[in-house]
Amino acid sequence: MLFLLYRWLYVSEGPLEYLRLFRYLSVRTIGGALCAFIIAVIVGPRLIAFLHRKGLREQSRDVGNLAVSTKKGTPTMGGVLILGSTLASAVLWCNPMSRFVQIALGCGLLFGGLGACDDVLKMRAAASEGGLPRKFKYLGQVACGTILAVLMLVPAVSPLAVEGNPAVARTLYVPFLKTGLYLGVAYLGFLIIFMVLASNAVNLTDGMDGLAIVPAIFVTLVLGVFAYVTGREDWSVYLQYPYVPGAGELMVLCGILAGAGAGFLWFNAYPASVMMGDTGSLALGGLLGTIAVLIKQELLFFVAGGLFVVEALSTFVQDYLGLKLLGRRILFRAPLHHSLLYRGVGETKVTIRLWIIAAVFAVLALATLKLR
Repeated sequence: MLFLLYRWLYVSEGPLEYLRLFRYLSVRTIGGALCAFIIAVIVGPRLIAFLHRKGLREQSRDVGNLAVSTKKGTPTMGGVLILGSTLASAVLWCNPMSRFVQIALGCGLLFGGLGACDDVLKMRAAASEGGLPRKFKYLGQVACGTILAVLMLVPAVSPLAVEGNPAVARTLYVPFLKTGLYLGVAYLGFLIIFMVLASNAVNLTDGMDGLAIVPAIFVTLVLGVFAYVTGREDWSVYLQYPYVPGAGELMVLCGILAGAGAGFLWFNAYPASVMMGDTGSLALGGLLGTIAVLIKQELLFFVAGGLFVVEALSTFVQDYLGLKLLGRRILFRAPLHHSLLYRGVGETKVTIRLWIIAAVFAVLALATLKLR
């Protein structure tokens, strides 16, 4: 909205000349991040009180004698705070006419809505296993991924319909390599699978105070840097990345999402006053996955979000290779953070160590800018 205000009212001289600041992505990124953080911190206590009053609280989980069982009764669905402050700040600081921003926010809300349905059903059943059946959750994620795929691949609506390079929308770019892989129609299937994996990876990591939100902030910042690079012709040509006109606007959205995440962490840090629930974890995975698709860095998401990949793989190894194939446990608990707790590592130490690992993955992802 402030960007449109600049477009409508800007004059080169006089008191309104300072509106030119709003044309700079850097100014709007910083302003949007601060705005989202302030909104989250102000609204947070009221939202937490509302969730507590309505009985929207964390349900008991069967995790043996692990300390996370004490989370029962903590208000959940805190993802509403992340989404709400992101949306409010984006209306002010992003260009609302940008299809990149519209699609990213739309997909985030779709995945968040799916997670909210799961959370509400858990509350009604008064058990963490009482949410959406797994197959219905997967079907919902596939449906959301299909909507995104249509928006990406139909030239009439796709923001990736780049003049002079129409194949960019169907090309998969691999980190550390200069050339991409043209997938054609097969990209449709890849995109749907990618969105299901991205949303579930964040969802599986969310199990301890502050564990998921900090790595999500790291991934957001990395994607923001790449959005800036792919949205500038000079930088994208120099670094040999696909030039996507208009993608730079996603840097503003990434800054806003990072600010909203920091505001949520204000209340989610140990001991947490609110949990993000599936409302937040699915929304974060969906939103970050969509941004990665829009800037053509789908595989980079798995590098920057390496911690999410490790957590998801630990669950896959336990559930499918161990219990179903071998008929025994490979890890005592899955995902990985529960296994570390079982080994006697304190919850806070587990969280901080995994944050450090997430930071290493984020730095590695940034290194791909030049190491190609």
